[in-house]
Amino acid sequence: MSFVAKGGRVVTDEMLDEWADDADNGEFGGRPGDVYSGPVVPVAQAESVSRTFSLSADMSAMLDAMAKRRGVSADDIMRHALVREFASV
Repeated sequence: MSFVAKGGRVVTDEMLDEWADDADNGEFGGRPGDVYSGPVVPVAQAESVSRTFSLSADMSAMLDAMAKRRGVSADDIMRHALVREFASV
């Protein structure tokens, strides 16, 4: 069986098996990607729009604990995570 990846590359089951074997052996070809890190800072909100989504109780507790530890709001942590995700694409 084969699949067509974004960009038109054909990916076969054999390729997937080979990549899995390489990953199991700690071999991850290619080049390292960019790393986005740094302090959590408030992200400017031009026209604020509310969005609602669900988190597990564990994730919610981790979010609250991280915000408290860093002295910022949970919303700032979430906005910062989204900005990092958008920048990595």
